[in-house]
Parts: sequence; C-alpha cells; structure tokens
Amino acid sequence: RCSAPHSLPDGVAGALPAAAARVSGMSGAPPPSFHGCYGLAGGDLYAGALDVFGKPSGRGVIYRIESGECDVGSFDGDLRMAGAGARFSRDRDEAFELQDGELKGALAINKALELVGLEALPAQRHKGFLPTPTGYDRLRHQKTKAWYEYRALAQLPLTESSFGANEYPPKWKPGRE
Repeated sequence: RCSAPHSLPDGVAGALPAAAARVSGMSGAPPPSFHGCYGLAGGDLYAGALDVFGKPSGRGVIYRIESGECDVGSFDGDLRMAGAGARFSRDRDEAFELQDGELKGALAINKALELVGLEALPAQRHKGFLPTPTGYDRLRHQKTKAWYEYRALAQLPLTESSFGANEYPPKWKPGRE
C-alpha cells in the first residue's frame, strides 16, 4: 500500500470505479463473445462462439477426429453441452438428438438441422478426410508469402487466407445466431 500523497486530475477519480466495474464485468453489459476455432488435444476441433480467453462458450460444433461424428449445441468452457443438441454421423447421413450431451434417439437430418438452427450440414472432418501433414515446404512458403505481398501491394485486405475459406465454422440460420 502506498502512503505517499497523490492527486488525480479532476474527473478521473470519479471515473475509476466505473472503469473498474466495466473491466470486472459488473456493469450489467453482457461479456463480449467472439467466433472462431479451438483445437483440442488429440485433433478434435471446436468451431463456434468463444469467450474473451479464446475458450468455447456458447453455440458451436465439436468435430471428433477419430469417429468423424460432430456434436452441435451450446457448450461451456469445459466442452460440456447444455440443453438440446444434435450429433451427426461421420458421413452426415444420420442424426441423433442429444440432451445435455446424452444420446436421446435418432432424428431425421432436416429435424436435427432445425433443432440446432443450422442452415446446412456441418463439414466432414475425420482422419481419412484430412490431408497428410508434410512439414515445412520451401515452395509452399514462397507461394504463401507472394500471396500476401500481392494483396498488400494491391491494397486488398490481408484477412483472406491463401489456403481458402475455413469450412468448419457453423452456418447458422438467419436470426438464430
């Protein structure tokens, strides 16, 4: 604790408690959320809503690398499903209803999509579907570097990937995002 006298400019002293409340989440405003992907040990992938720490928090999809199945629903930071959800098979030709992560029974594909609010089936993702990692490749590195240099020179946004669009984030129905 500092005992030295200090002074703050007028108006700043009153603003400090309000700023501290906003930072600590006591302002009543909902915490910010983001959308992206979260890689899990073993190769599984979560795609959907993330909290400010980059951890899953809300609606999303968990892609299971071993089985190829994916679970769609609302998840917490420990990837526990809360409420209704759906599981899609490896080939996305079967669907099952989930309640709090527990299997309830089979569903028609269109009913499962409606239940979770998806516009289309989630992308396939399993060991047989992903390309084999190749490690560092000098030519690929040069092509990637040239892609971003070209975009910078042409004053195009650098946010578009040289590898194409990410197909794993869920495509929610309008109004259900």
